[in-house]
Amino acid sequence: MLPAIHENSVMNAILSNMAEAVLVLNQDANVVLANRAAENLFLIRDGVLIGQSFFNITENEKIISMVNDVLSTGKEVFTETILLPSTQTHRIHVSALKDEQGKMNGVVAVFHDVTDARNFEQMRSEFLGNVSHELRTPLTSIKGFVETLLDGAMENSTQCRRFLSIIDTETYRLGRLIEDMLSLSAIESKERVMRPKPVCMLTSMRNVLNILGPQISEKSLRVDLIYPNDHSYIQADEDLLNQVFINLLDNAIKFTPENGSIVVRCKKQDSRVILTITDTGVGIPRESLPRIFERFYRVDKARSRRQGGTGLGLSIVKHIVESHGGEVFVESEVGKGSTFGVSFIAL
Repeated sequence: MLPAIHENSVMNAILSNMAEAVLVLNQDANVVLANRAAENLFLIRDGVLIGQSFFNITENEKIISMVNDVLSTGKEVFTETILLPSTQTHRIHVSALKDEQGKMNGVVAVFHDVTDARNFEQMRSEFLGNVSHELRTPLTSIKGFVETLLDGAMENSTQCRRFLSIIDTETYRLGRLIEDMLSLSAIESKERVMRPKPVCMLTSMRNVLNILGPQISEKSLRVDLIYPNDHSYIQADEDLLNQVFINLLDNAIKFTPENGSIVVRCKKQDSRVILTITDTGVGIPRESLPRIFERFYRVDKARSRRQGGTGLGLSIVKHIVESHGGEVFVESEVGKGSTFGVSFIAL
């Protein structure tokens, strides 16, 4: 058996290093023991919690009721609540402290921060809801037109061709959505093995401009590429970097009206290489800017779907850029256009 003094020092060391906040209260609900995490949680400086009434350090009625219940019944209770002044969600476990004869000596309250877990659950729920909706829309359309064709519309060649064209478009959209979901999943889970090497951002951007040349010509857009004399290199997976540029330029093309203009700028600033794509498109409302890189977030859902967007492109851009240690940003004004940019550490 450890000496009492040593036992106390071990207990204090354990409590001090626990991530969970722990409070021990006597039968009068006065604090007799509190660890550092509890002091941080209730924003009270070192040592001041000891001796205070628990009912003076929080106004949360749910927790006060829990402590009273345990003091009167001796039964343990659990709850989840947001503790002010913080905005974090805590799972709280309050149980009785009893001596060897079973006599109540007080209670111990443990506060476990579950904010990240609850946020993840909320995100997962929203993601599943969005996926279900996005998959249902084209499938419903395909099913409807196939049924119409089977009911006799095939006999009318003009109508048949029109319906098959719509089915083809919806099938393509469905395929793109599944592809984007798989890409995002692979990037997030790091299943996609990155193959970094020195890459010239300007060369990559030129390749992407060639790939999207037909779409640019179809809308009679003017595209200017502005760059410094010295070519800047970054350490990157070239295929993933091309995917970033394709998604950003494709967005600019889609949301810029015919005869509009797009300016691509590549520059070196201090230790970073920055590439921006500025369009003269419809722009993004200020309130939507903080959410623009969220999965399935669309400023104008109907317009985005008409343009063939999956709602995942910008989220993929953000994950790829951040997986390279870079940053992504956006500036926009409704009716005047948008600027999307990426920034990487230069070699």
